[in-house]
Amino acid sequence: MAESTKKKVLLLLYPGFNILDYAGPYEILQKTGEGNVLEVKVAAESEITTSTEGAHVKRDVALDDALIAKLHEFEMLVVPGGDSGPGTYLDSKSIDDPLRRVITAYAGLSSACSGESPRILLSICTGSLLLGVLGVFNGRYCTSHWGAYDKLKERVAEAAVRTEQTPATVIPARFVDSGLNGNGVRIISSGGISCGMDASLHVVRLLFGEQEAINTAGLLDYAWHKTDGVVFDS
Repeated sequence: MAESTKKKVLLLLYPGFNILDYAGPYEILQKTGEGNVLEVKVAAESEITTSTEGAHVKRDVALDDALIAKLHEFEMLVVPGGDSGPGTYLDSKSIDDPLRRVITAYAGLSSACSGESPRILLSICTGSLLLGVLGVFNGRYCTSHWGAYDKLKERVAEAAVRTEQTPATVIPARFVDSGLNGNGVRIISSGGISCGMDASLHVVRLLFGEQEAINTAGLLDYAWHKTDGVVFDS
């Protein structure tokens, strides 16, 4: 498949992201269809972003307000988790910085990029804290790393008060597909770290069918926990 016809995926990075939260979904999405159907681009504010483990990743795209005007080009937005301890990026309850503005703008996009399938907004592990504080999960079900359940419950409750909406419900699962939001964007969240691979394979199943997801899992020699997620009707 030509580069111009591949579905485009945007993956956001920030200081202290978890390397497997990034690399697991990246590997699965990039290898789907033998690398011929999805194009994954990494966006970050800095040229080089350092993970909580000390790995350095170079961005493809600058993560700034100018990126918002280009979000309509992407079929999917992926938000990995990371260290959410005191003083970290994820610990902040800010709703107004470039990365958070990009998430908010993407959740508000209308209609599918290709006209064939809904856009997808996927949080991995504690990346859910970003969607939670922004109100993306309002009135929906969501999940996160088990160690962040209480913090996520706090974030979604505060977001519901600020936006005068119904709070989200946090549940344990390897991934939660809560269906389409009011703009037609599918909202998916994964449990901790390795669960992001199961959520990513669920996305592959949605976009290209179950056999392609099975093929991709097999290529990576990964045991897909496909029945350990929770899927709600759109």
